[in-house]
Amino acid sequence: MTTERSPRFPAFRIVVMLVVLVNLILTIAIIMQVRELQQRVTSLPPDLASKRDVAMLRPLRIREILTQNCVECHSTRRLGVTVSMEPAEIQRTVERMQSHPGANIPPAEFERITASLLVARCARCHDEQTLNLMVLKTQPERIATIRRMAALPGSGVRPDQVLAIAQAFAKLIDADDRNNTGKNNFMPAAQPPR
Repeated sequence: MTTERSPRFPAFRIVVMLVVLVNLILTIAIIMQVRELQQRVTSLPPDLASKRDVAMLRPLRIREILTQNCVECHSTRRLGVTVSMEPAEIQRTVERMQSHPGANIPPAEFERITASLLVARCARCHDEQTLNLMVLKTQPERIATIRRMAALPGSGVRPDQVLAIAQAFAKLIDADDRNNTGKNNFMPAAQPPR
């Protein structure tokens, strides 16, 4: 007496087959999404952002600083004279402005104004977007760039002014960094030796 077993699928086999089927469907869906993503990535332009785009995320605020502190009393022609001034002479002039009635220049702004006037001499040849590219450079790279510009005829920058201009860029960038991180504590400008 042999008993025949009736052919039936045990529940375990059904569960395994369902898991395999679901896994196959999910794998096909992931492969389709990866292919779609690859097609989208290949359709993107090669340069998503240029250096100028990145530099504009942290612009130098030269125009804003001069507009807030200088243009109220001085014409652009008068400000243009500072392009030919020595860095120490610019510093003394800005400090002297404080004694004028209605000047209301906070001492913390002296350094930023002086730095802006020094960097403004670069605007003789370069626009704001080009000057903003200096934000992306390290201090040695800025010095090398300014030296290269000073070597060009008609640049208006002498080799002995390179370090002062590079320091002016650094002061503007550092001051903007402090503003952006919530630290509004500018260092007052150093008094020149008398």
